[in-house]
Amino acid sequence: MDEDLGLTVNQRVKKVRKALKLTQHDFAKVLAISQSQIACVETQERGVNDRTIKLICDSFNVNPQWLRTGEGDMFAQKDDTKLKKLLALFTNLEPQYQDFIFNAMDFFLKMQDQADRNRANEKP
Repeated sequence: MDEDLGLTVNQRVKKVRKALKLTQHDFAKVLAISQSQIACVETQERGVNDRTIKLICDSFNVNPQWLRTGEGDMFAQKDDTKLKKLLALFTNLEPQYQDFIFNAMDFFLKMQDQADRNRANEKP
């Protein structure tokens, strides 16, 4: 949408959350970050780093180009069969096991980020 071009990345993050009809708390929980971090992003007190953009795009099927620039559609067009299966399995878990999954995913994302940084530093 053309009106999205005039928005900041922070404003688009809020727009995604609202489009998904999630509270800041629930949005942050899925991303495994604090609710206060989301609040600071939405009030533009804090910038949006590449890791947060990747988390939002991967977690909610958001088009990264749209999130960064406002160009294109908010949501990416892709086969979401695995995502639907994962969501169905996840919703059947008790809350303490859901929390465990969030923590494990956050751990693996941090490991992946570190591996990406290591690979970037190794390139000639």
